[in-house]
Amino acid sequence: MASRRAARASDRGAAAVEFGLVALVLFTLVFGILQFSFWFWSWQAAGHAAREAARVGAVDPCDSAAVQAAGAKALEGVPTGTGATVTATKAAGAGVGDEITVTVTFDSIDMGFFPFFDPFIDKSATSRIENVPAGGCGS
Repeated sequence: MASRRAARASDRGAAAVEFGLVALVLFTLVFGILQFSFWFWSWQAAGHAAREAARVGAVDPCDSAAVQAAGAKALEGVPTGTGATVTATKAAGAGVGDEITVTVTFDSIDMGFFPFFDPFIDKSATSRIENVPAGGCGS
């Protein structure tokens, strides 16, 4: 009878050790999936925000505030760890047919589980300028 109790006790101890080993791998995998999901969501949203801002810049390249506002509006609800920066770049005196490039940068959410993870997001989009107000952007 004593040997049966000893056998059950050792089985319970073995199960606890096995759970500890499996749980370490399982939790690492789960948190890795969560971290990558937040990063990928932010990466996709940054690309969308850059395209939306570039579309606004293609129609009105002179209004940089509207371009930045379009990029910021497209990022509403996105998990950004730090404030997003929307930057529009166009040639001085840009006219119809020239290009405008919009860059969106920010840090994604970093859950802090992986020290090697870099949450930096940097996406850009380029559009052809389709409209310039009469007199150009200087007036």
